[in-house]
Amino acid sequence: HMSSVHNTDSPVLSSSWPSVLDSLKFIPINNLEASRKAGPSKLSLDASNNAIVTSSTTSIKIDDCIGADITDTGLLTIHAYPMSAPKCGSTSTKPRPRTYSQSTFQLQSSDAGTLDLPLCNSTLLPLLRSLCNPSSSSNRKYLVLVNPFSGKKQGLKIAQEIVKPMLLQSNITPIITPTTHPGHATELMSSPTLLSSYDAIIAVGGDGLLYEMMQGLSRRPDSSTFLEQMPFGIVPAGSGNGLAASVNSVADKFDDTTSNVFVICKNVPKPADLSLYHTSEGNSYSSFLSLSWGIVADVDLESEVLRALGSLRFDVYAVWRMIALKKYQAKLSYVNREVEMPKVGEPVGEEWTTIEDNFLCFWALQTSHASQGMHTSPSSKMDDGKFHLYVVRGKATRLNLLTSFLAFEDGSHVKQKHMEIIECTAFRLEPLTDNSHIDIDGEEVEYGTIQGQVKAGAWRLFY
Repeated sequence: HMSSVHNTDSPVLSSSWPSVLDSLKFIPINNLEASRKAGPSKLSLDASNNAIVTSSTTSIKIDDCIGADITDTGLLTIHAYPMSAPKCGSTSTKPRPRTYSQSTFQLQSSDAGTLDLPLCNSTLLPLLRSLCNPSSSSNRKYLVLVNPFSGKKQGLKIAQEIVKPMLLQSNITPIITPTTHPGHATELMSSPTLLSSYDAIIAVGGDGLLYEMMQGLSRRPDSSTFLEQMPFGIVPAGSGNGLAASVNSVADKFDDTTSNVFVICKNVPKPADLSLYHTSEGNSYSSFLSLSWGIVADVDLESEVLRALGSLRFDVYAVWRMIALKKYQAKLSYVNREVEMPKVGEPVGEEWTTIEDNFLCFWALQTSHASQGMHTSPSSKMDDGKFHLYVVRGKATRLNLLTSFLAFEDGSHVKQKHMEIIECTAFRLEPLTDNSHIDIDGEEVEYGTIQGQVKAGAWRLFY
């Protein structure tokens, strides 16, 4: 059965198959017994269903394919990752995991003559590869940057056993580069010459690896142009994986490594937002995820002492922080339109709104998930050009705060009366008490006045 898909007017699909196909027989070898009974088959295109028809009863959805190869002995393999079938009786529309499926054929000349292998490689193979990845060029090379120490320390294994084979199936050469010390990714990304030979950069790690990369990229003299032109991909291998979870949510795909790499292989990068922060000490930081202050920052950063507990450390420390509850005083200013940002020490303009109050929680989010399992900002998109500020004032109770933390998992906190949600393009936070931390993308920065502005569509991301 071939289900209909949206892309039915592909220029590749509407073109005629090369004449070399008329001179070929395709002997399926996935199932030798079945192929003996069925005999040789012809490949054809079903444009209305966006599929390669391999026999009277079977076809391969082009949207599931990532590449094709022909060996020196004339073996043609088409690499596909179809979604697993829904469970019997299930009506769920949730995304399902993708699993590898290869279709292999022995190519033979239809007139019993010698197979013209060079002709197959110059006509059939480029056509099949262009069907799998219409926007791809040949001989692509991707830098695969791996943090071998993040999360459960599975980064290198994931890169070698999942990322590398799938990229090779897509006719992409992966250059796997492990980071060796803190700040290594920042050093690599700030190099003006190192990255010029790559067609994309893939991060295998957690949000910490991406944070390091962003700080290095922001130091480049060609930073803006480079980010707009170079595609980036994320393969989760950390403890938080907020960006990867957000990508999976927006792309409506199953939250696993294979699905992440599949999207990278399909090679359709899209614009995504970044933000730029400036502090009272004159430092600047590039961000892709969030900024927190108050109880969320305290839990994230101070719970490091419980790292041995894994992700449970956040729950344990959050309970302790609610028992020993602190209030945090600050002045918050924000604006929801394009503005020229004042310097940190200068007053904000009349179009800004300013609040001075006691707070329990301040969380500026750019993506739907702060980490896997935390649907913190359901209305955030990858490219909406907005911050969503989640604010809990000091008058809220411990029970209010507890219900919010419990509701982060499914996003239902947005319905709670004590949770204020402010949409803006820029904000300034001026802490008036020295009893918390400021956390950008999971990393602590210096404490004090800080302001941020969204940079809409500032980088290209596979999602």
